[in-house]
Amino acid sequence: MRRIYFLFLIICCLKSFSQEKEITIVFRDIESQLPVDEVTLTILRTKESFISNADGMVKILLKRPSYLEVSHSSYKKFIVKSITLNEEENVIYLENTVNKLPEIILTKDHPQDILKKIVDNSKEKLSVPSNLRVYIREFFKKNDANILYNDGLVNFQILKDKSSIKTDILVEQNRVLGILNEKTDKDIYGYNLNNLMENYYQFKYLDEVLDNKVKKIYDFQIKSYPENENYYQLIIKPLEEAKGYLFHYTILYDHTKRIIIEIDNFIEPERAEQYADYSISGKKNVYKSAFKMTYRVKGNEEYYLVYAKEEIGFLAKQDKEMIKTEVRNYFVTNKFTKRLFTYDAKQVFKDKTLLNRSNTILTDFWNIDSGLVLTQEEQDFIDGLTGAYEETQ
Repeated sequence: MRRIYFLFLIICCLKSFSQEKEITIVFRDIESQLPVDEVTLTILRTKESFISNADGMVKILLKRPSYLEVSHSSYKKFIVKSITLNEEENVIYLENTVNKLPEIILTKDHPQDILKKIVDNSKEKLSVPSNLRVYIREFFKKNDANILYNDGLVNFQILKDKSSIKTDILVEQNRVLGILNEKTDKDIYGYNLNNLMENYYQFKYLDEVLDNKVKKIYDFQIKSYPENENYYQLIIKPLEEAKGYLFHYTILYDHTKRIIIEIDNFIEPERAEQYADYSISGKKNVYKSAFKMTYRVKGNEEYYLVYAKEEIGFLAKQDKEMIKTEVRNYFVTNKFTKRLFTYDAKQVFKDKTLLNRSNTILTDFWNIDSGLVLTQEEQDFIDGLTGAYEETQ
């Protein structure tokens, strides 16, 4: 009888491990109790990554117990066991470093010269060749009205082509919601996927501050990083008297491995307004521009892009009227592997944006495989477009 009972327990345990388990986590600041967004949660066994949304929420689906790595540039990194997360909504509190003031780091070399070496080394150390399975999400507004949305699961096969990076793109699934008017919405564009990942892996967004001439218009300063003694922050900001459409940069890097961990960039609204004729990607009168990239490093073997977000707002004249357009884009690497896949050249996605591709929906990938949970505001954005589309059918 005891043997039967013991066998029953073993079967129950194996059954519970084999069943999929959905876990909801909300990350909060331990002091303010406010939700923390852009926390990276990585399942160490599968190398799947998830990013917390504006509500601090992450949802994951596990087939068996796993160790989960929690990381954020402003909080202490740690590992949690999935078997300890048994609540309907598990709240995890993050300890920040606000009370630990960073110190200015004095260096023999100019910080820009240090940055050049770090960029070169980062390019060399990035895990290439490799494959990133990325969830892409884009929101479009015109004159503050929601007009378009697209998302999809995209595989980027990243290869080295001499000194540059080459990417082949294969689209698993995608959807586009909303309707474009060819006459009035001609300035709407999605981010160019063929260039975007290459830019991230070549650190093209830093080119502006690598030119020796900009030492006269930017202030470069290196500071310690209280959360991790191996990290430094390189802060680059335009001098008050400097003229032009100039960005603020915060570059977090590992000064022991000499690789970039995070890049944060924005332009102050006042400066953007003053130099509103600035052009990005052929779009003029850019009144808002910002981007953020986060790279994950694990030992000496894995170093890759795990998250990126870009925003742009610009004005375009149409029939004597200035039209305001805003685009917000997210990249989440939900799976990383060094194993390359094989494919037919005809399968490679050659278009610039998923807006040019017909909908291919096999599963509700935005819930299951996205790695980035929609907030209620974002869900309302999508629902509104879905309703408008159905009314036209």
